[in-house]
Amino acid sequence: MLSAMPYTIPLLPRLNSTLMASMTPTSPTYPIYHTANPRYFSFISDHWLALASPIVIYWVLSLGFHLLDLAQLPYFESKRIHESPEVLSRNKATVMQVVKAVVLQQVIQTILGYFWMDVEPSSANEAWKDHLQEMHKLSGVVGQAVVLVLGDKTGQSILAKHGKSLVSWTYWWGIPLMQFYFAFFVIDTWQYFLHRAFHTSRFLYRHFHSVHHRLYVPFAFGALYNHPVEGLLLDSLGAAVAETLSGMSVRQAALLFALSSAKTVDDHCGYRIWWDPCQFLFYNNVDYHDIHHQSYGIKKNFSQPFFTNWDDLLGTKMTREQANNRFNKSAQNGQRAKTIPVLKVTKAD
Repeated sequence: MLSAMPYTIPLLPRLNSTLMASMTPTSPTYPIYHTANPRYFSFISDHWLALASPIVIYWVLSLGFHLLDLAQLPYFESKRIHESPEVLSRNKATVMQVVKAVVLQQVIQTILGYFWMDVEPSSANEAWKDHLQEMHKLSGVVGQAVVLVLGDKTGQSILAKHGKSLVSWTYWWGIPLMQFYFAFFVIDTWQYFLHRAFHTSRFLYRHFHSVHHRLYVPFAFGALYNHPVEGLLLDSLGAAVAETLSGMSVRQAALLFALSSAKTVDDHCGYRIWWDPCQFLFYNNVDYHDIHHQSYGIKKNFSQPFFTNWDDLLGTKMTREQANNRFNKSAQNGQRAKTIPVLKVTKAD
């Protein structure tokens, strides 16, 4: 799963050869997600999997939420942020306009991805990669890091007992998780500053970003309802840059794009569901982003899709409690309410 990397850190203590030999894996132990097949799925190449995964995830999840809209089950109706008729009355784009715009953006992102991501050479493909050799290169870095953090005596004792496990875990889980976290950070940073620019520039908002804000009441399959130029710059290019800077393999990229697509759909689904993984794992969720789609929050909550770090640091974050206070203040001043009804702030629904 990992691309070849030079695992050397200068100016750190050297480990004796006996210890190094004892902590270097000598037989492959694969994690649950690994497969040595040239293709992760037999019916599609990894390259096309990376291109298709975000589209398939987008429409499968969108269809699921759309079926919930139609079914109007009591449990899920109680979790709606907006009443169902409000979607039809407040939104300024028809369903067909939304679908056409989303399909156009997905065509553009597929073309970009096709040329952006090269097909991996056979030496980088999971089927041919020498994982033991890669772990051998990594073992020196793991050993030096443990000794540096824990001290020479304690570090070498830990390495003697658990060195192989530490190297194996770092290779199969630690580095990939760091790559994904870094990719999330890159996507968030890219989208925050570009998204904010689309709001602060009157020209950019009027000619591009205002298209997305025709959906005052977001719904799942409208998540990528954008002007095609904005869709290319904000969503597609941001994910491509994150994939490149994080050094991901094609299979990792397929998962990154799928996760990003799922998160974007969920952020526009219209249901506050505490057990939804996208909502309980991330504070930046459907309720957080819905505030941005309302008149009182349009200059707040620019962060998307994963974390709220940039809103926190730069003072553009609005909580639901603050949003409710803004609504109450407007009502007291006799202004026509353009916001959603006040929602109770609870820890769990």
